[in-house]
Amino acid sequence: MTKRNILITLIAGLLTISTACQKDKHPAKIPVTDTPVEVLVSIYDSVIFNQVRYILSTQLPSGAFKDNTESNSRITPYFASIACRALLKKPTSENVAAVKKYLIWYMSKLNGTINPNTGRTEVPGSVYDYFAPGETTNGTYDSVDSYAALFLSLMKEFAELSAANKDWAKGYATQLNLIGSALEKCVDNASNNVPTTFGPDDNDGLSIDSYVHGAKYTMDNSEVNEGFKSMLWLQTNVLGGSQTAHFTSLLDGNTNAMESQLWRGTMYNWNDDGSAGATISKWTTFYADATCQLYPGIFGVISPLSPRANLLYSTFNFYYPAWSAGTIYSGAYPWAIVSYAAAIINDKARVDQYINHILSINRGGTQKELWYDAEAAYVILAADKMKNQGNTPVFVPTPYVPPPINTTGNIALNKTATASTSFNDPNLSIDGNLTTRWSLAAATEGEWYMVDLGSVGNVGRVDIKWEGAYATEYALQVSTDNVTFTNVFSTVAGIGGNTSHAFTVVQARYVKILLNKGALPYPMSFWEFEVYHQ
Repeated sequence: MTKRNILITLIAGLLTISTACQKDKHPAKIPVTDTPVEVLVSIYDSVIFNQVRYILSTQLPSGAFKDNTESNSRITPYFASIACRALLKKPTSENVAAVKKYLIWYMSKLNGTINPNTGRTEVPGSVYDYFAPGETTNGTYDSVDSYAALFLSLMKEFAELSAANKDWAKGYATQLNLIGSALEKCVDNASNNVPTTFGPDDNDGLSIDSYVHGAKYTMDNSEVNEGFKSMLWLQTNVLGGSQTAHFTSLLDGNTNAMESQLWRGTMYNWNDDGSAGATISKWTTFYADATCQLYPGIFGVISPLSPRANLLYSTFNFYYPAWSAGTIYSGAYPWAIVSYAAAIINDKARVDQYINHILSINRGGTQKELWYDAEAAYVILAADKMKNQGNTPVFVPTPYVPPPINTTGNIALNKTATASTSFNDPNLSIDGNLTTRWSLAAATEGEWYMVDLGSVGNVGRVDIKWEGAYATEYALQVSTDNVTFTNVFSTVAGIGGNTSHAFTVVQARYVKILLNKGALPYPMSFWEFEVYHQ
């Protein structure tokens, strides 16, 4: 063989190797001892390295983690606890020290019985959000239950790393018990009188997000469920075990409540509104309806490899197939947690696609838009899970069969409703339940209520089941684009009760009622707003 042929053969071989490497690997800087060097690493190790660096760059000298790298970023303990759990997946001395510093910071910020900003009663052991650079607070938080639950899970994972860490955690028994108490005070049971903004105080075992809102969310309760499990571990291994039976009871009650109150046979309702009727969550609403379907599997309320978890995840991908290519379906966050859900169920194809999408941005020295420390964390958790799948079976999707199109019944049922003002959820008047209703926020006029049917189709009749505070003057309008609306019915002599308004069949996706004048000095309201093809 000539030197020229040998050279050609070598080049061809190198190209073959390069092409093969590009499928699953790419060059990235990773630390080896004290000096970064350029080596070939898996996409998982590479994205972990990039995102760990990003999270660490958001930590302040106090130990707090900012949501992002902006100088005036919010400091959200909920996000920070998730970020620290991701750091522990790569427990270098640097990462462990950063997490320990955060744990101390969090426990130094535990609230007492009074909110210093408002003077109102506070849940002891809760933690406020803060703002960089001065770590100021206005005395608010997104929730109490999830903050406490995620912190307890983080502390468990930190203590599990070593006997020294476990002994260190024992020195903070007072703080951990206080955080556990804050979590417990969020549970709707006989010991707690919870607010009823979103649902009843019915001692059902679900947690409320806080005493400010009183909402029983599927997402929060999934995190709380894991938090109770972590508290049980801490009871046994750190806190002496005196409340083991107590927290076991809280865990069992919460697990049973999620099944009886939030699971509706085909979907989890995104929150418990006290009704037991048809599912209110809709797959066409990304947040919180569709996203919350993944949380029970992610946080172990149900097995992530169970048929239910598989169907929910498969259905999610039917409605939102482009998430793994980087599409952002919510205007606020990329929702990288979906990649972690995919990793848990071992959907390698989608996880790899999403990680490669993130790496394509990282190679340019930047992060994906709307990127937070929690988003970085979930990518790390997804990559770590893919590296350690063990005997987890490869994901095989459950075929999703869309429900048949409603051609005769109420086509507004369980769609999506909005209103100009609302005292309660507008969807309560399209849920098929005649004991729940929507109402305006006040006795104002010139307001509106609208249903999005999800797609354009024939519309020829609207039935309204008015509450006592009905409208005397109102009009019905339709639109295909939510921009241009056409009147199909109007009256200045409405009589309330159950009314039916038929009109010439038109093409429409949006059906709106203009509430121009009320009959009584009370907010206008109706039990059901129904739309029919004809």
